[in-house]
Amino acid sequence: MSSRIPMVSPLAHVSGKATTKVEFTGVALEELPSLCHCIIRLQPDDKKTKTKFRRSFGSDVPTDPNTFLISNDILVAWLGPDEWIVLSQLFNSNDVMEKLIEVVADQFATWVDVTNAQTVIRVTGPKAVDLLSRGISYDLHPSVFLAGSCIQTVMARIPVTVLKQESDVQCIDLIVKRSFADYLWRWLIDAGQEAEFQH
Repeated sequence: MSSRIPMVSPLAHVSGKATTKVEFTGVALEELPSLCHCIIRLQPDDKKTKTKFRRSFGSDVPTDPNTFLISNDILVAWLGPDEWIVLSQLFNSNDVMEKLIEVVADQFATWVDVTNAQTVIRVTGPKAVDLLSRGISYDLHPSVFLAGSCIQTVMARIPVTVLKQESDVQCIDLIVKRSFADYLWRWLIDAGQEAEFQH
């Protein structure tokens, strides 16, 4: 009988700890490894499936481009007209997956678990935008990139999904594929170690 292979964070080798984090003056970096990532695809005019989703998760899938919603600790972000990502805590993943199975059952819709394929790096602090703007051409200024917004773009030559969280301080999450996580983390460290971010 085979045993279940434990999930290992893409950045576990960096710190050797459950959570990888580092701080500079004005900005902090932290991996959020304990999240379940699922992609759901459905037709934008499929009212029946959307109704089932709302009943299961307590909110609609966001239909406004480049936005996300949070309800009952479940984040649902718009990735395209027929695609969304659902983020939840790992301890709640079985419940989330069971609900997704029910949502797409007998519908022209599908979902896939991509938890092991990507991770989230959170960037916080008053200089978070300054740091990220060194690698992202999109305008991340708070007057433009509002809380509840998300974009898919390129940062330091790799694809990322960027989410602006509601917070008293600048708080921006970067969803990055597992194979690029180490590179992005090291890029962020290098940028953060430059003079204006040092203690």
